[in-house]
Amino acid sequence: MVDIATFAYLPLITLVLGAVAGFVAGRWIGLRGLLWLIGLTCVVSLGLIVMLAGVGTGEEEQAFGPFIWLTGGVLPFLLAVIVGGVGGRSLAARANT
Repeated sequence: MVDIATFAYLPLITLVLGAVAGFVAGRWIGLRGLLWLIGLTCVVSLGLIVMLAGVGTGEEEQAFGPFIWLTGGVLPFLLAVIVGGVGGRSLAARANT
């Protein structure tokens, strides 16, 4: 039952956390902080992709964990950071006018 809840709520939680992190980085930290956040998220996703590429024949069960973290955690977080960052940057530009 815990696995089902993890699979159901992991993308939703990472979307919310990513949107908040992107908004904060875009609004108050600035463009440099937002780009660092996006870059670090891309590095984590690249590491998970390398782990998935290293899974050999007959070892498919080892790919389950990195696949879940990539598709359910890192990629929704990256999408939400980008969207939240755009919203934060637009509000920061609007506040400066």
